[in-house]
Amino acid sequence: MSTLRIQPSTTSAISSTIKNLHLGFSFRLPCKNYGVSKRPRNLSVMAVATDPLEVCVKASSTSPNRLGDCPFCQRVLLTIEEKHLPYDMKLVDLGNKPEWFLKISPEGKVPVIKLDEKWLPDSDVITQSLEEKYPDPPLGTPPEKASVGSKIFSTFIGFLKSKDPSDGSQQALLNELNSFNDYIKENVRLLS
Repeated sequence: MSTLRIQPSTTSAISSTIKNLHLGFSFRLPCKNYGVSKRPRNLSVMAVATDPLEVCVKASSTSPNRLGDCPFCQRVLLTIEEKHLPYDMKLVDLGNKPEWFLKISPEGKVPVIKLDEKWLPDSDVITQSLEEKYPDPPLGTPPEKASVGSKIFSTFIGFLKSKDPSDGSQQALLNELNSFNDYIKENVRLLS
């Protein structure tokens, strides 16, 4: 696969030209993406002027050279993809951890990513660091929306555990669900 790197100053001119040409093909982010399907990307997303990020993730235990079933690794990869950052994914067999991996992750845990010449573990730390270093597009939950729907699960559990139909747990659950439904109606645009 060929890789094309564009300097940020020329990206917008090239991007608008490419969009208007309708060439019938798409460009891809530079990414060594072993066993993971590659989504076509528009050239305009290549405005990031960085070397590919190095990220170590869990390899599948059943299919060689495929991404494993670790939700923490998948979260980091989704963040990188959504921020349109080039990356080099290294699949790590957690049943037989290579020596080079144990040098960068002494605890032997994935995911780990190399940011600013330092290897960072933990998906929470990684996604927060990516958000700080690459703020566009913003992926964090705005503070005013962080608590939306946060009481649904606990009121549902209260309803399930309730032995008294008149204790108000059913109404509390309905109130939380209605509140969440109202929020969705006011704030979420449905796809047609």
